[in-house]
Amino acid sequence: MPIHMGIRCEECRTVHFVVTSSSIRFTGRLGGMYQFTCKPPCPEIKEFRKDGMRPYRVSEDVYRKGYAIEGEYEVVEKGA
Repeated sequence: MPIHMGIRCEECRTVHFVVTSSSIRFTGRLGGMYQFTCKPPCPEIKEFRKDGMRPYRVSEDVYRKGYAIEGEYEVVEKGA
């Protein structure tokens, strides 16, 4: 499976992919901040920088969807 960069919601553990998720927007704030609004029923709204993203291994279908729920992704550890 391919590797894509994403940000994980700590509340529900859903991973959002910056390029394909409609839940992420660039805020333009100092330091290049982004914001994601998690999928209902999760109330999480989080700001992050690009360097806060991590690599995840997911199928192309899941990536195109824009987000992955727990069980649909695998965290790629550094050096792997």
